[in-house]
Amino acid sequence: MNLLIQTRAEAKKLRRRRLPLLFFMVFLLIAAWILWCLDDLDTSRLNDVGAMLYINLLLMNTILSPVVLAAAASRMCDMEQAGSTYKWLCTMERPTHIYRGKMLVGALCVLLFALAQTLLLALLLTIYGGSVLGICTPFFMSLLVYFLALFTLQLGLSLRFSNQLSPIFISIGGTFAGLFSWFLNQLPLRYLLPWGYLAALCPAGYNYDRAARYTAYYWHPYPAVWLAVLALFFLFLYGLGRRNFCKIVEENI
Repeated sequence: MNLLIQTRAEAKKLRRRRLPLLFFMVFLLIAAWILWCLDDLDTSRLNDVGAMLYINLLLMNTILSPVVLAAAASRMCDMEQAGSTYKWLCTMERPTHIYRGKMLVGALCVLLFALAQTLLLALLLTIYGGSVLGICTPFFMSLLVYFLALFTLQLGLSLRFSNQLSPIFISIGGTFAGLFSWFLNQLPLRYLLPWGYLAALCPAGYNYDRAARYTAYYWHPYPAVWLAVLALFFLFLYGLGRRNFCKIVEENI
């Protein structure tokens, strides 16, 4: 069974689950929030609007994307988990094909989600100034690998727990940990927990002068090493999740 057939088979199961709508609504929320910030901000006082946009978009994704990815993974598994339908599904597909189909559909969703935000950033950089290619390329790569890693983690949890609230609660806890990692630089949370890796992958920073009440933004080299670490973590989670799913199927047959 080729990849296209596996993707279409999983997409048919999700035909009435409105999974793309979930990502679209969150994208609209992020876009509305960033546009509201710009509308209320005197951008002439900023030394680098691109760095401000970069940081804020990554911060919003740290807050919103873990729960969204957990909800997407849960919607892919809730019917099969509740009905214990693996015995029947595996008469038509191999367990590895079922898992791969879920991953392919999820990867397509997060690819479009990351691409939409990158296009939003490119549009804003065109309006307010900034290197579109130099800023948008690392932004897209950071979001894509981060989304893939978190989705794979949440998919594995959703396939492990029959109660789909458990993975959601884990993602909420991870969201708080990821948010704290942005503001607790003295702690290595951003390098130890996958939810905090957008902070580790951010090549922009800022210094706030209280006396002048002025924020100066700056750039530093992109941390490609940590992107590679996160990509390896994604591949590890994929292999682990596929193996665990095959074990779950064997236990139910």
